[in-house]
Amino acid sequence: MTALVMAATTLVFLFKNQNSTVIATADIQAVMDAQKLVWVKRMKAGEGTQVLNDSRDFQRKLEQVLARLAQDGNVVILDKNAFVAGVDVTDLTEVIMNELNLSASETLRLRQSLENELFSDFPTMRKDRP
Repeated sequence: MTALVMAATTLVFLFKNQNSTVIATADIQAVMDAQKLVWVKRMKAGEGTQVLNDSRDFQRKLEQVLARLAQDGNVVILDKNAFVAGVDVTDLTEVIMNELNLSASETLRLRQSLENELFSDFPTMRKDRP
């Protein structure tokens, strides 16, 4: 719910500033990682064929979301990992994830579950992990 409120607030901010170009960032790798975790979960549930079909469409959907946000809000979107410095730069990662029906909390839960599963036989490898 908090992510939805943040996303709505961000969109309101972007659309209020339509007369000037707004610079925003997005952690594209985090978005892609979140989607991959969802695919892993679905593949474990036996949806392999559907996951393969959906994965072919993901890049197109991501590009459409980015293009729409950029055009609707007069926004230049930079990859967060490539951004060095700036003032009043909005992070659109949550907005993009919401547009793609990805949840940050679900992603965290899936990541922790996968790590627990992978490292269950190697407890010493988990020592430094959160």
